[in-house]
Amino acid sequence: MWEKLKNIIGIIILVSIGLVLLLIFSPLIIISMISDHIEEKKNEKLYLEYLLKIDGHKFFCYNNRRDCQEFIEKYIIPTLPSEVKLIFLDGRYPKSDYSQRFASTLLYKIENQVGFPYLLKVQHGIVMEKSVNNELYNSLNQGHDIQVLYNVINKFYQEEYDAQIP
Repeated sequence: MWEKLKNIIGIIILVSIGLVLLLIFSPLIIISMISDHIEEKKNEKLYLEYLLKIDGHKFFCYNNRRDCQEFIEKYIIPTLPSEVKLIFLDGRYPKSDYSQRFASTLLYKIENQVGFPYLLKVQHGIVMEKSVNNELYNSLNQGHDIQVLYNVINKFYQEEYDAQIP
């Protein structure tokens, strides 16, 4: 019986200490959450402003998957239009002429995450995207005509989209 009483007292003390710590740290947690929210909104605004600034830019994004990287660098990159900028995802780190922060955000915000490589272009502050993963693997692994892949890439970069802002 004495052991049960000791256990109950121990639990009461631990719960009391936990509540005191929660009361002490809850304002810090709330302030941190508010600060993070404000920072996130600020970054989103900067990103959207930057998209408007680089309106018309086109990107080809690929990763370091060995078989694909060699194929892309040998057969696709040389045929891309000169205005298309490259973003190479080396592991978790994008490498491009743009800031790592912008390139990371651009890749993170891809909505239809089917697989690399991605074709991206900025129109009216909106990022248009298309994965050519299926076409790439059809050419690479199944021996399909690479011209199909070239046609999809060229069509994407040549099309103009009407920006319908809701």
